Amino acid sequence: MIRLLVFLLLLPWGDQASADAFFDRAMQRLASLSGFQCRFEQKMLFSDGGSQQYAGELAVRRPGRFRWQYLQPYEQLYVSDGSLIWHYEPDLMQAEKLGDLEAVDPVVMRLLDGRLSASDIRVVESAAGDERRRYRIALGDAQPVWLVFDASGDLEMIERRDVLGNINRMRFADCAYIAPSENLFSFSPPAGVEVLDMRAQP
Repeated sequence: MIRLLVFLLLLPWGDQASADAFFDRAMQRLASLSGFQCRFEQKMLFSDGGSQQYAGELAVRRPGRFRWQYLQPYEQLYVSDGSLIWHYEPDLMQAEKLGDLEAVDPVVMRLLDGRLSASDIRVVESAAGDERRRYRIALGDAQPVWLVFDASGDLEMIERRDVLGNINRMRFADCAYIAPSENLFSFSPPAGVEVLDMRAQP
């Protein structure tokens, strides 16, 4: 199940106030891109002492298209063409149609569908080291998120702690800052797969 993801490229950053010139440049660079592709490693650190690790690939293309594929510890896929979201689990031979990801991660969904405006986002804390810069960002009324950038301004890690004290940490690697092919954002359930419509009915 998806636990995280902040897709910063879809944010309307505009003229928001920020902590320093480095942060401004990093945000402007991200906002100028039409999409990106990365590998990710995700670690959940639970408040009871347990943990879970995930790995996969992420692709984002404006406006609103994404492909979020988990490869480890098991396969599952979230893919959106900008209107419909599919969730596919090959091991269960099941695919779900979703209207949004609100129940999975409200912060992610609010970023993806543009409900967070520039005025909703502010830097509340920052720390700079020799190799990395960290910014704790408040996203509307959600729990703050830490963003970590490398020295060149590329986003390297996102970390969030939920209200239960669980920590969700995602690292990015091998990023290509070009718009992925539109073919990545279409999905048709394979033959024999059960399809469930989980969208809210009017």
